[in-house]
Amino acid sequence: MEVSIRKIGNAQGIIFPNELNLEVGARYRIEQSGPALIMTPINSELFANPDDWVGFRDSISQADREWDQLADS
Repeated sequence: MEVSIRKIGNAQGIIFPNELNLEVGARYRIEQSGPALIMTPINSELFANPDDWVGFRDSISQADREWDQLADS
């Protein structure tokens, strides 16, 4: 998929194709890595509902715990 940067008022912007199904007004963090731009959605509601996390700790397997500890060694 190819897009181009356009002048929008005093700023620059990109018009995203509809097939990406992006939500108008959604917020993203943009980072530059070399020549690439990386857009990551900002989800401020991630921890908003504690009920969404009930049982999460119980769902973590021993393999998950070992994997997480690999970076520490």
